[in-house]
Amino acid sequence: MRCPLCGCDIPGIPVEMCPECGGRLSPRSGLLKVIAWVEDASISFMLLSMIGIVLVQIFLRNFYSTGVSGGAEIVRHLVLWVAFLGAGIAARERKHIKIDIIQRVLSHRLRFLSEFITDLFAAVICGILLYASIMFVLSDKGTGTTIAFFDIPIWILELVIPLGYGAITLRYAICSFESLAKLVKGK
Repeated sequence: MRCPLCGCDIPGIPVEMCPECGGRLSPRSGLLKVIAWVEDASISFMLLSMIGIVLVQIFLRNFYSTGVSGGAEIVRHLVLWVAFLGAGIAARERKHIKIDIIQRVLSHRLRFLSEFITDLFAAVICGILLYASIMFVLSDKGTGTTIAFFDIPIWILELVIPLGYGAITLRYAICSFESLAKLVKGK
């Protein structure tokens, strides 16, 4: 388990407070556990698929002077899916890159204020990127481009962009509300 406030790893011993920062730990609900499991399983499956396609491509090119038609495009889009699923997982575990040196010296109240501002800013920026990614996918849908051999419209493979930004926006919005609630309670 990881502390949502400071991000430190906590061994499997059930505790109510983080030993590092003293933050209160709340167990995940059943739905959040299922979503986390689906995210973890999906990223693992896609990563294995990507590796498998590349290995098949290498084998076919070296021994039969051919390859899977559209294989490079599928791998390129799988990289996109892995990247956005990974970003969603990083947001879930609050492991995005951040400079937290100031967080370590602030009082709890100022720390919650800083977290609220940071999370709200991240949610707003991701919301803007969500809108832009929806416009991007809609413009690609209008072109009708497909991947050779598989006959998959490219816009379907690009749906991960708005889905990823939507998930990250939602996670940061929830985090900002939690930080605001902590700030108001003063705990």
